[in-house]
Amino acid sequence: MFLFRLAVVLLLLAGGVNAGIVCGFVRDAGDGEPLAYANVELKGTGLGTTTGQKGYFCLRDVPAGSYELEVSYIGYQPYRQGISVADAGVVNVNVELRTEPVRIDEVKVTAERARFEREVQISTQRIDTRQLVLVPKLGGEVDILRSVAMMPGVITVSDFSNKLYIRGGSPDQNLILLDGITVYNPAHLFGIFSPFIAEAVSDVTLYAGGFPAQYGSRLSSVLEVNTRQGNTKRYTGEGSVSIIAAKGIVEGPIPRGSFLFAGRRTYLPDVILKLFGVAGLNYYFYDLMGKVNYGINDNQQLSFALLGSEDVLSFWDPGNPDAFKTRLSWGNRGVSLRLNSVFNPVLYGEVITAWSNFFSGFKVRFSEVEDLTMKGELNNWSLRANFTWYPLDRHTVGFGLDGQINRMGLRVDFDTTRFNARESLFPVAIYVDDKYEVIKKKLFVRPGIRFAYYSKGNRLEPEPRLGLKYLPERNMALNLSLGRFTQPLVTLNSTEAIFSIYDVWVPVPENRRLPSAWHYILGVERWLREDFTVQVEGYYKDYSHLLETRYGDFFTPPDSLLDADGYSLGTELLVRKNSGRINGWLAYSYMWTVRQIETEVYHPHYDRRHNLNLVLNFPSLILNFDLSLHLTVGSGLPYSGAIGYYQRVIERPGGKSEAIWWVIGSERDGLRYPVYHRVDLGLSRTGRIGRMEVGLFLDIINLYNARNVLLYYWDVNPEGIPERHQINMIPILPTLGIRARF
Repeated sequence: MFLFRLAVVLLLLAGGVNAGIVCGFVRDAGDGEPLAYANVELKGTGLGTTTGQKGYFCLRDVPAGSYELEVSYIGYQPYRQGISVADAGVVNVNVELRTEPVRIDEVKVTAERARFEREVQISTQRIDTRQLVLVPKLGGEVDILRSVAMMPGVITVSDFSNKLYIRGGSPDQNLILLDGITVYNPAHLFGIFSPFIAEAVSDVTLYAGGFPAQYGSRLSSVLEVNTRQGNTKRYTGEGSVSIIAAKGIVEGPIPRGSFLFAGRRTYLPDVILKLFGVAGLNYYFYDLMGKVNYGINDNQQLSFALLGSEDVLSFWDPGNPDAFKTRLSWGNRGVSLRLNSVFNPVLYGEVITAWSNFFSGFKVRFSEVEDLTMKGELNNWSLRANFTWYPLDRHTVGFGLDGQINRMGLRVDFDTTRFNARESLFPVAIYVDDKYEVIKKKLFVRPGIRFAYYSKGNRLEPEPRLGLKYLPERNMALNLSLGRFTQPLVTLNSTEAIFSIYDVWVPVPENRRLPSAWHYILGVERWLREDFTVQVEGYYKDYSHLLETRYGDFFTPPDSLLDADGYSLGTELLVRKNSGRINGWLAYSYMWTVRQIETEVYHPHYDRRHNLNLVLNFPSLILNFDLSLHLTVGSGLPYSGAIGYYQRVIERPGGKSEAIWWVIGSERDGLRYPVYHRVDLGLSRTGRIGRMEVGLFLDIINLYNARNVLLYYWDVNPEGIPERHQINMIPILPTLGIRARF
C-alpha cells in the first residue's frame, strides 16, 4: 500500500511538466529480446540516454520541435527516425534493431561505451554469453560460474569446485539470482558444473563489490542471471551432445508473447560405470529452465520463469541389494512471476514474486533395522518491487522494497529417534537509489540508502551506499564507491573441505552480532580505442563479526560458530578487446585476505595472492575454424599440513615398546601449494546443412597436462619412513561434441 500511494504521488508530480517526453523500448528485430545499454540520442541536441535492463528508455525535458532520433548498438544497424515533440507531449517510440556484421572501422558507439559514458556502475562486469560459447569448456559444457571466475577478483580453489571466492569473500557471501529466484546451491557433480544452461541465458551481470542499494542480504557480491525471453518471430530449436551431457532448447512465439524451454541431462557417469563394470554405484544430474512472456498491453508484460535441477547419487551392495541400499539427492527448484509496467512515461517499474527451494534427501535401507532417512529444505518466498522514476533530465531515481520469508528445516528418522528442527527468518528492506548528472557528461553522483529489518533478533540495519563517476576527458573515467552491507544467513559447512556436496544454511542466531562489511573502491577506466578498454580498480573490505566454522570440523552447530573479524584488499586489472580478428581479455588480480579469531590471525585457504586469466579468441582463423585459448595462472593457496616428523617410542607393560612416526603439523593454513597453471584450447566450426545450422567443437582442458596439486597426504613407505604423496587435479581432458540449430 505504501508503494502504491508513493507511485500515485509520483505520477501526479510527473504529469506537471511542460516539456516533452520521448520514451519507448529497444529490442532485437530478429527474436524480440530487449537490448540493455543501447545508446539513444536526439541528434544535435546533446540530449541522450541509455536503455535499462529491460530495454526501456526515457528522455525528459525535450523542447517542442522536430528531431532525428538515433539508436545504436554494436552489431546492429543504427536506427534513425524523425519525430515531432509538442509542449507537454509524449512520444512513444518502440525500436527494433537489425543485426549486421561488425566492422571495427565503423563502430562509433557500443553498449559498453554507452554504459561508460552515462552509468555509475562500479566493479560491475557484464558477460556476453554468446562469447562464452567459444571459450574452452570442461566436458564441452559452458558453465556460467566458471566463466565468471575468469573475471578479475574472482577465484575458485580447485578444478572440482565452481564455488566463487570474490575479493576475499567466502561463497555464502554471494547473492545469486536467476530471474528473481534466489539460488542457494548452484553446483552439480560436487561442484564441477552449475545448473544454468548457458545457451538459454541472455545476460550475466557480476557486481563484485559496492553494489547498489537495490541489492542486499550478502556481504561480498551479486551475480544476476537472466533467461532469454524466447524468439517472438519464429519457432527455433537447438540441441547438442558432448561426452558429459545432452541438452536441447526450444523457443518461439505465442499469442502476444513468447516462450523458451531448455533441458539438460548427464549420461557420462551412467555409461562409464556400466562400461567398466562398476556395480553398486550410479550418478546423474539434470537441469530445466524456462520462461513464458505475455504482453498484457503495450505498457505491461508478464513473465513466468522456472528452474529445476537435481543430483542423484545411489550406491548399494551388488551382492545383496536388499541388504543395503542408499540414495542421496539434492537440488534447486524455483519459479518467479514478474510484471513489468510503464505506469507513466517517466515511471517504469517491475514487481517480482518468487519461490525458491533448495532440498536434500538421504535414505539408507537396511535389511535388519529401520531405514534411516534425512530430509533438509530451505524455502524462500519473496516479493520485490523496483521502480525507476525520471523526474528531470539527467536525473534518475530508483526505489522499492524487498520482503522475504525464509524457512529452513531438517528432519531425521531412524529407529526410535525423531529429530525435527526448524528455523525462520523474515527480512524486509526498503531502498532509494538516486543517480544525478551534476555536470553534463562529466560528473555523476549516485547516493543510496537501504534499510533492512531482520526478524531474528529484531534488527534494523542502515546500509548507506555512494557511487561517483568523473570523466576528466572523453575517454577516461575515475570511479569511487563505498557502502555498508549486512548478511542474515550463514552456512555451517567447513570452507576447508576439498569436496562439498551442498551447503547447510541457517539464520544468524539472536545472541550473535550480525556479520557486516564496509566496501571502499577506487578505480580508473580508459578507452584506448572504440573496441579496446583498460580498467584498474583498488578495493578494501572491512569485515566485522563474521561467523566462521571451527577449524577441522566438517560441520559446526550454529551455537558453536566462532566470531571473526578481518579484511581484504587488492588491485585488479582488466584489459578487454571486444571484437576484431583477435579479441578477448586479460584479467589480473593481486589480493590479500586476513581473518582473526580471538588472538589467532591467519590467511584463509582461499587467499590467492596473484591470479591471472588470459582469454584469446581467433574467429575464422583457418578454414573457417574458430580458435580459443584460455591461460590461467595463480599463486599457491594456503593449506594446513605437515612441516616435519619424528619417531616416538611408547613403552608398553611387560617391557615391550612400540615405535611410531609422529607428524608435526603447521599453523592454520600456514603452508602454500605450488603455483597453479593451465592452458585450455577450443576449436569449433559452424556451417549449414540445408536449413539447419550445425556446429562441431573440440575442447581440450589442461592442454599440456599440468600436474596441479589438489592435496597432499602422508603415508609410511616400504622402508618404514613417512613420505608425502599428492593427488592432482584434472589431467588433460579432450571433449568432442556436436550441436545443431534449426
